[in-house]
Amino acid sequence: MTKEEAIKALRSSDSLYVAYARTTNLPYVTCDEESYNDQAWIFLREEDVKEFGKSEAEKKNPIIGMKYDRKNFPQLYGLLHSIGLNSVVYQDGVGSIEVELDDIARQQDLSKLPPEKRPLFNPTLQLSGIYFMQEARRPVPQEQKTGLKDLQEEVFANMLRSDYLMAVMPDPNDPKKLNTAGVKTKDGKTLQPLFSDVIEFSRFSRGKKMGMVRLPLEKIGAAAIKQAEGFVLNPLGFNLVLDRANFEKLIAMKQRQMEKPEN
Repeated sequence: MTKEEAIKALRSSDSLYVAYARTTNLPYVTCDEESYNDQAWIFLREEDVKEFGKSEAEKKNPIIGMKYDRKNFPQLYGLLHSIGLNSVVYQDGVGSIEVELDDIARQQDLSKLPPEKRPLFNPTLQLSGIYFMQEARRPVPQEQKTGLKDLQEEVFANMLRSDYLMAVMPDPNDPKKLNTAGVKTKDGKTLQPLFSDVIEFSRFSRGKKMGMVRLPLEKIGAAAIKQAEGFVLNPLGFNLVLDRANFEKLIAMKQRQMEKPEN
């Protein structure tokens, strides 16, 4: 299989199967040891993604195959761009080959839009969150989890640099007033959802009458619902939960960064 043949298949097959991580509800991500490319895994045949899932299960990486029909390929490749990937590993049942994501579908250029009209994307935060959660939720003893402290520090560093989207909805008693939306956990706790990008927000708001506001980290505390016991970043994605104490620590770190004089 040549790269050109793989690109054609990735663009025009009737359907493809993408390896998804059960730990993040997003495509399973790996870093190639030679190219250092961040990769997704895509298969032509369902039986092959199932075999891949079995091999990854031996490493305690729970995988499921997600089917994409051709009409949804733009959605798939847009998602892969939004989470910071730069290549895919394609398997057709005979062989496998790595293909650059830009060779399949180029990312939309938003640079010509005015800053206030550009939709929020945050691939660096998404990618670091995925790697962290894939490892943090791997069903092995804590001491067997690899590089967890470094992965967590990278997520927090990216959180400090990021803006976020918050969901708002009309007040049932006053249509001119907007309320911040919250979520309930299984044990009854109220959390404030935050979103790293418009794709994560759209997954949460689908079928609901919701709007969004964009805020930097240091302004989130004042806008959060008062009864929130913590915060959850990308609740339908990698679902990173922070209690109020840890979130306040992040905000304090951001404030210290902002107060540090520039050289």
